Amino acid sequence: MKPYVYLPRSVSCTLLSLILSGCSSGVKGVYSCKGGFLDTLNLQSDGKLYATASMFGMKQERVGTYSVDGDRIVMTVNGESSVFNRKGKTLDGGELLGLCTLK
Repeated sequence: MKPYVYLPRSVSCTLLSLILSGCSSGVKGVYSCKGGFLDTLNLQSDGKLYATASMFGMKQERVGTYSVDGDRIVMTVNGESSVFNRKGKTLDGGELLGLCTLK
């Protein structure tokens, strides 16, 4: 019979939180966008997003949320959802939203 290793509860909780944080979406950060309306995306670890866009020569800032489903990132701003496809350190929002690269 193999002996069990006893770890104090605080050590066990710390290890568990490190393991779970390693399973996070991995998309958080600030992205620079080109080829569409978006200028920047700032994806926070709590699921919030901050986007700046240029439309008809005017800059706009919006706050929304995002969720990750594999390589698909669904971003929702003002009740409207858009899907971005993750390819390495880039998020592809198509011709309308552009290609966003992690800074």
